Amino acid sequence: MTRRILVFGATGYTGGLVAQELLARGERPVLVARNAEALDTRARELDPRKPPKTLVMDVRDIGTLRRTINADDVIVTTVGPFGEHGRPVAEAAAEAGASYLDSAGEPPFIRWIFNKLGTRAAVRGARIMPGFGHEYVSGQLAGAWALERAAEMGVPHRLEIGYFRTEGSLCGLSRGTIASLAGASLQKSFTFRGGIRDERPGARSTRFRIDGRTHAGFSIGTTEHLTLPEISPSLNEVDVYLGWFGKASPLLSKASIAMPVISAVPGTQRAMAALGGKLGSLRSTQLDQPALAQSQSLVSARVFAKSGHQLSAVNLSGPNGYQLTASLLAWASVVEAHASSRSVHRRTGVLGAIQAYGLGVIRDTCQHFGLDDAQLSAANNADEPPVGDATRIDAYRSETVEDK
Repeated sequence: MTRRILVFGATGYTGGLVAQELLARGERPVLVARNAEALDTRARELDPRKPPKTLVMDVRDIGTLRRTINADDVIVTTVGPFGEHGRPVAEAAAEAGASYLDSAGEPPFIRWIFNKLGTRAAVRGARIMPGFGHEYVSGQLAGAWALERAAEMGVPHRLEIGYFRTEGSLCGLSRGTIASLAGASLQKSFTFRGGIRDERPGARSTRFRIDGRTHAGFSIGTTEHLTLPEISPSLNEVDVYLGWFGKASPLLSKASIAMPVISAVPGTQRAMAALGGKLGSLRSTQLDQPALAQSQSLVSARVFAKSGHQLSAVNLSGPNGYQLTASLLAWASVVEAHASSRSVHRRTGVLGAIQAYGLGVIRDTCQHFGLDDAQLSAANNADEPPVGDATRIDAYRSETVEDK
């Protein structure tokens, strides 16, 4: 029996893409949102002849969520900001023993899912997979692949992962993403130093040299910190960097020093979240398509030994993050829908992509969707030390921005 797929946030940009991908794969998802008129419009847009079923539901209605979601359901949610709207859906899925996937990118929400729902999900037989989109499946793949290569060169000690966008601009961000970024800027984050440690967003910045170009990013807490150390127990340091803002990333990292003071002012976090919502509301549900068309994903991972020598590097390039996110969410939901919810061979609990499906499957799937090992020019990278070279690569190590 094929399990039911519920797409929460189907009237939004990413949710609509996920539903479209599912229909293209021959699935009949149930579209879920709180606006009945918008739902009906979206259903007719997706399939005028045979519109998919719809379900009017508010993600804040905990009682209805728990009465609706059961173990035979696959939940896909793109409703953000997840810190504000995500917890009831995730809790209901974990309690019911369902499969759950989301497009979350907010550090506090991701950490909450791992900390609070892990044991409950495992006991109930649920498979909870947060951040199952471009962020952060791409980084998990790049990191695990780089660790696999590093094992042939030495003992991995430090892993760095960077997310960047080639060409395009911030005009290629959805209103949901804008709202999430605004809210997350004042929220707590984390890193990995022999274990998960609290850290503000942007506590450090660094540069990645890829195909002759320098890409800057600032640190942020992600699923990679919570999943990849299991793959390589020798890892003592994991850092992930967001480079959407290009050359401004180091400046934003330095500005983050003031964030703890700002966030302590009563009402500031609520005001930032409201500002993000207002900025997002200025946009239609359709993105700036020319900007989006120009934008591509670029993800880099590099592994260092304890001495500081680089052991390996993997650079992945592919389509824009929204399309890749929709493809990954649709693919995983189809896999879950056609697997028994009661199989004893499936790992349960809160999982990363590699834990849920294995490195080989994720690598093949991402390659199918166009995210592949970037073919870099040897001439353009002549200034980079070769992998395994005895030269210490200090130029590419992170710069910690200390509190003053």
